[in-house]
Amino acid sequence: MATLHKAEKRGSPALKRAAKPAPTVKRAARARKSTVIDFHCHMRVPEVVAFCKGHGPDASVPDHPNYTAEAKRLDAEWAQVHRMRTGAMSTRLALMDAQGVDIQVLSPSGISQYTLWADPETSLKWERRLNDGLAEMVAQVPGRFVGLGSVPLHAPELAVKEMQRCMGELGLRGIQIGSHAQVMELGDAKMKPFWAAAERLGAALFLHPAGITDKRFAPYHQWNSLGQPLEEAMGMASLWYEGVLDEFPALKICVAHGGGYLPYYAGRVDRNYMDKPYTRVHMTKSPSEYIKQNFYYDTSLYNLDLLEVLVERVGSSRIIMGSDYPSGEDDPVGFVRRAKGLSAAGKEAILGGNAAKFLGLSL
Repeated sequence: MATLHKAEKRGSPALKRAAKPAPTVKRAARARKSTVIDFHCHMRVPEVVAFCKGHGPDASVPDHPNYTAEAKRLDAEWAQVHRMRTGAMSTRLALMDAQGVDIQVLSPSGISQYTLWADPETSLKWERRLNDGLAEMVAQVPGRFVGLGSVPLHAPELAVKEMQRCMGELGLRGIQIGSHAQVMELGDAKMKPFWAAAERLGAALFLHPAGITDKRFAPYHQWNSLGQPLEEAMGMASLWYEGVLDEFPALKICVAHGGGYLPYYAGRVDRNYMDKPYTRVHMTKSPSEYIKQNFYYDTSLYNLDLLEVLVERVGSSRIIMGSDYPSGEDDPVGFVRRAKGLSAAGKEAILGGNAAKFLGLSL
């Protein structure tokens, strides 16, 4: 088993807590019966982070009375934790082993590596560097990692070419996409070549928003707490309202954070579908049916009862374990195992089998 990075051992109490897995983790690891896959795990390439600095959601944080020197210090401390967990391979492997995770599915941290603000060619240049770094990381420890690349989604033709390179030359399993393509929604007609290629290639797509930059969401870190689930809802809805899911029914899309708000608040959207015919001109079924039949969801929900509701809503076969590493659930295996209303087989499928099927892995 790998050991924790020395800096994490000698850090402040907050750093030590962040580096230390939850007490139940080792019990969950010993109880595992099959290959455990964590689908929601981020990585960073330092030079890409440097290029994107000032263009993510944090750039819109205003001078706020609550953002004191102490708040800034705590933010810097957590940034250090993130750098450790996404930087040192020994730290990542040690936490994986402690959590009982056999394989991490790596995807870029889109918050700190969002390139879509740049012109298409510049964005492509840095997305290629990001994907090269991701592929290098996957190859560094054979058998422990699978990769999902990133593309300049605001330039669909370039995005298709880079997706083909990711899944061909680099051996990645698919692509992480945002909840919009900068100036376009995901359902925009200009996006059709991308969806057609993704379906043709059998790409595993991970819908993970890169943060909302609207200044209204800047105070109190609301771009993250409220904005991310809203963005996931917007991305999903655009795909059914504009007919993408009907035109490309074989698309494989997993939505981060348990699908945001929609799986738990679909009744209101269904009501509009029934009462306002103009909203369903490109749809062949209700929003609730798309939610159950066209998407997969990770378990990064934090509330166990919400995972239980999600299982009841879409079925265990549509749910994939995801911790949101490096800042999410410290005990992702135990989180799934503690869920009520799930059979032993359903839990094992969520812990690894569903992800393997989604990614096309032979375990």
